[in-house]
Amino acid sequence: MLQLWHGLIQLLSVIMVFYSKLTGSYGLGIILLTVTLRLLLFPLYRAQLQSMKRMQQMQPELKRLQDRFKDDKQRLAEEQLRLYKDAKVNPLASCWPMLLQMPLLYAMYGLLEKYSFAAIPGVQVHFLWLSSLKAKDPYLILPILGGLSTYWQTRISMALQPGSGQQQMQMMSYMMPLVMFFVFRGLAAGLALYWVISNIFTVVQQYLTVGSLNPPTAAAEGSAPQGPQGGPKNPAKR
Repeated sequence: MLQLWHGLIQLLSVIMVFYSKLTGSYGLGIILLTVTLRLLLFPLYRAQLQSMKRMQQMQPELKRLQDRFKDDKQRLAEEQLRLYKDAKVNPLASCWPMLLQMPLLYAMYGLLEKYSFAAIPGVQVHFLWLSSLKAKDPYLILPILGGLSTYWQTRISMALQPGSGQQQMQMMSYMMPLVMFFVFRGLAAGLALYWVISNIFTVVQQYLTVGSLNPPTAAAEGSAPQGPQGGPKNPAKR
């Protein structure tokens, strides 16, 4: 298991160095590495959003079951499981991307801890205002962006799951950004950069994927025909 962990860190290191040499910047190397990882995980995130969308559509039926069996918790659980099975929905599917993201975050931490960021001919060690991605952000810009991007992503996820644990998610939407800010303010700036780019990419994925899961319908379907001035066309005289 430990060998697999070191192997993952080594693989991330090779990819980061490749992109860094290609772009001439360690910062751009980390950004491209992050995008690559997000693209590899895209099928799982699409499945997550599909599951969240189906859960959203099932909310009225779940509410009816809760009202009907509010005094029988065991029967309610059985009926909910039957509903999930009939709809072919796995309520735990939305957890998989987050479970995979945490090992990658720890692997990036291990990479930034072990990699020396030694000068490579043609590769800049500094990035924007940062003298080194291995050091902390002296102006706390990336930790602040890490907290804000976490809040942004959480709010979008809440919008996709109305009525589904909203109170808990509301609390998490305020707690997690603060936690991430305090975590990243004490860690390497490169790790905060990875987190910010990862969150932004996830938000863009959500917008694009949700749009593809909701094909537009004809706006005029079921509407009255329009006359030349934009009003309803007068019916034919008898």
